[in-house]
Amino acid sequence: MPLLIGILCFGLGYFVAPSKPESAPSVPEHTQDMAVENFIQTIQQNTQAQPDNHQVLQQQLKKQKTQVNSVIDQATPEQIDKYLQQAFPDYDLSAIHNKREFSKRLVGEFVDAKNDPNEAMTGQASVTAQQQYISNNVLPRQIYAGQQLFAHFDTLGKTPNNEQVFVRWSNQATGEVLFFMPQRISVNREQNWVSFNPAKGWKVGTYDVKYYQLNDQLVPIAQTSFRIDQIID
Repeated sequence: MPLLIGILCFGLGYFVAPSKPESAPSVPEHTQDMAVENFIQTIQQNTQAQPDNHQVLQQQLKKQKTQVNSVIDQATPEQIDKYLQQAFPDYDLSAIHNKREFSKRLVGEFVDAKNDPNEAMTGQASVTAQQQYISNNVLPRQIYAGQQLFAHFDTLGKTPNNEQVFVRWSNQATGEVLFFMPQRISVNREQNWVSFNPAKGWKVGTYDVKYYQLNDQLVPIAQTSFRIDQIID
């Protein structure tokens, strides 16, 4: 699936939302417009950039993170709800009670876009070339550019088995976010998978995959990294 960056709607729609009541503190409209324009432009550049430029663009996103979160803080609940629904129209967001906090977590996870090996995880994950999970099955280091890969995860019975999770696939070296969306999974099963292949094809390098519960804090479930050494023509 191509990079459909949900962030273009969920956080950034706030900047161009209708003005809030006069009694509420607000960021000047021209400042809001500039914030969203700069942030969206940087994200769009990130999706089109050459690999060597992704790290520079990711740093630009990090610098704008505080400004984006500030505007989210001043958005009304109605605005937040509206733009989350626009960003993820096919998903049930009823489990998210604090949508402001959820939106800020989305911004943070998109901008940081890298697994933290020291972060506590309740489950485990692995990436293979097969849909069927087989214990100790290792991903080949040589794959086709358009090959579909399967990120398996197991909650180990420590995470509620809901029918939706949030997933991020990213390039570890550049910080480029390849996929960042909710996904439906098999409810009441501890083991599940999400498949993916980039629109522009895989490149040699190391990639991160991270699963989250679809709740206010985007609580992590499991994460893994995998290495591609060679792309087969």
